[in-house]
Amino acid sequence: MASNPMQRKARNSFLLGMIITLLITGAIIVFLFLQLNQQIQAKKELEAQKVNVYTLSTDVKSGQVITEDMFTMLSVDKNTIPANATSVIDVIDSWYLQTKDGQMFNTDAEGLYLNESDSLIELTEQDGGYYRNDTQERVTLRTDPLSYDGYLFMVDTNSEDSITRVYQEDNGNYYRFRLESDNTTISKEYIEVNNVPVVAKLDLMKNTVVTADLVVQSDEVITDDVRREEYNMITLPVDLMTDDYVDIRVMFPNGQNFIVVSKALVEVPQNPDETYISDTIWLNLREDEILMMSSAIVEAYGVQGAKIYATKYAEPGMQAAATPNYVPNQDVLAEIQRDPNIVETAMNAIRARITQDAANLRNQYIQSIINSDQGYSGNVQSGMETGITNSDSARRQYIESMQY
Repeated sequence: MASNPMQRKARNSFLLGMIITLLITGAIIVFLFLQLNQQIQAKKELEAQKVNVYTLSTDVKSGQVITEDMFTMLSVDKNTIPANATSVIDVIDSWYLQTKDGQMFNTDAEGLYLNESDSLIELTEQDGGYYRNDTQERVTLRTDPLSYDGYLFMVDTNSEDSITRVYQEDNGNYYRFRLESDNTTISKEYIEVNNVPVVAKLDLMKNTVVTADLVVQSDEVITDDVRREEYNMITLPVDLMTDDYVDIRVMFPNGQNFIVVSKALVEVPQNPDETYISDTIWLNLREDEILMMSSAIVEAYGVQGAKIYATKYAEPGMQAAATPNYVPNQDVLAEIQRDPNIVETAMNAIRARITQDAANLRNQYIQSIINSDQGYSGNVQSGMETGITNSDSARRQYIESMQY
């Protein structure tokens, strides 16, 4: 049946509307597809710019010890991080290593090394030739390379900037190779190491990308004779808190002032209810430092007007430890000489502080006061009794606070 003009017009309008709708819908789909594709490409480009690096998982203040459990892996834009940011835990591990004589370990792409002159350069044999492991350059040798335990070396006695490569056995022992005086024989030499605490040079926020420039090895090397000592007779700064660093000083009535122990890390003990014990601190001290403290405490009690007190470091991460200059009395020095617990590190520290000038100063002033003061022994006894009373009181408060 033939349609009338009105029906044809309506049908054509409908078809035109459908076509326009389809065209608009198609355009929208194409636009959305392009937008989605751009977002996908942008995301891919963003992901391509990201690298995994180790960052801090918590806030850290200047001078605070940073333990390895404070690091976490985070994916960040490589354009926003320092060039020496690390994604390898071995690099962080090396920050905590130090030789017994105080040399710091370093890490590069090859592994551990010491900044120490060495004429041995490790080689790799490939493609019928030899290549330096440090520069990847091919070298021509006049004689066969030296070998030891599967490693190949060339001798370069003219090198002025070479390093000493350090290796590690499966059992954890560290060693290096030494060239003997005949220049043809290599020996294996084990390295004694200290695990040294690492501290922040400045205040660091959570998620900070930590590099070697932001940390420093602590002055507190944990030797076999280190013990945690408790003191409650030291005059403390009002704002002293755990993880602060202090010098312990003794001051005499004429104003003379001596450093007994330098840059000691403080821990303020807490009650079970997490309130702090205000008059007591814990310090990790070597045997020689414990004896120095004992001598200074006795003399501070004995000399009227003397006091023993603590001073805080303003920026412990940046400030080096002060040099102790307090010289103990002869009885303490004699005990130090007899004490088998005094290790070599402590003995070296004692020798460094007992200069002739320091000994003369002690004899001219401190010892003369002690010898002339008739009430010295009584003052010591009174001071010791007060210290014991304070200790008993703090301990009683601690025990009572547990009864909740």
